Amino acid sequence: MPLDEHAIRKSRLTFSRRQIVRPLVLFGVVMAGYLATTAGILAVPTAASIALVPISTLLITALFVVAHDACHQSLTSSSRLNHVIGRVAFLPALTSYSLWDNEHNRRHHRWNNIKHLDHIFAPMSAEEFAAASPAGRHWYAFSRSAAGVPFYYIYETWLKRLIFPRASIVGTIRIEHWADTVLLCGFVVGYSVLLAIVGGWFGKGVAESVILGLVLPFILVSMMISVAIFVHHTHFAVPWYASIEEWKHNRGSIYGTVHVRLPSTARKVSLNIMVHNAHHYAPGVPLYHLPEMQDELATPEIVTWKWSLPAYREVCARCKLFDFSQSRWTDFAGIATSGPLATKVPSEILAAV
Repeated sequence: MPLDEHAIRKSRLTFSRRQIVRPLVLFGVVMAGYLATTAGILAVPTAASIALVPISTLLITALFVVAHDACHQSLTSSSRLNHVIGRVAFLPALTSYSLWDNEHNRRHHRWNNIKHLDHIFAPMSAEEFAAASPAGRHWYAFSRSAAGVPFYYIYETWLKRLIFPRASIVGTIRIEHWADTVLLCGFVVGYSVLLAIVGGWFGKGVAESVILGLVLPFILVSMMISVAIFVHHTHFAVPWYASIEEWKHNRGSIYGTVHVRLPSTARKVSLNIMVHNAHHYAPGVPLYHLPEMQDELATPEIVTWKWSLPAYREVCARCKLFDFSQSRWTDFAGIATSGPLATKVPSEILAAV
């Protein structure tokens, strides 16, 4: 059944209404939980500290989702408050607010799944894979395997794009880019010192305190983010696009995304981050209204699957290379693993663009 354009535009306006108190309480509760858990990591014996690290990881992930919404200006009704909350909430995930804004809002959201415009988990064609260096082919193959997907983000996105501003990536480097980099570096140094001091009070060494309180949670958070962004836009029923025209013609902002259904508790803990079609259609809708917006978009054409390890492994196995001329996924041997996914752009549309 086709989308009712009038109805979903109306719903978009309704669900884009943002609040102040609710997101502030959410941010405060998650931040307090994160700080309390970190204090616990430093105060208890090492074995118990290690057991608390996954909880810290989940709380940092939740802060990251809050910051993500704030960076979209969809968290609260105050732009200034969003800027402040976003910068603070991004810090435990060691992310620069303005550099994330450049990569996520200005690039990924404008051109998701378009070859050469969206870099995140962009698939190679068979020709590109054959032309890559041996090291490049090995890294690509590993990063698209079920075991390798978690390691993609920290190298390809965070290390290259989210710490220091580079003109080749951001274009004009602005003062806020360097200010956020200084803020991030200052946080790493200052927080590491604080962790070392507090950990010392409880008999922990500097390395143990910093690794358990900052480094290990960050690595685990990065792995979770990597898996999330992979399944957001990769599926054997979801295409990548050869051009902006093809993307527009096929409504890539909606149909180039995936709705991964999590168990109710997991969906709430992750603050609806996997409700992704609605987010790309209406990034101004805050996280606390995304499920309702997703319901408005529900059609058989939207790819939805229930999270499970076997399903995740199947996506990884079938989405190796993309044949842009035929709009289909293939394996490394060139054997098609999907049917044609995007329709060709009619010549009259191309002529009008």
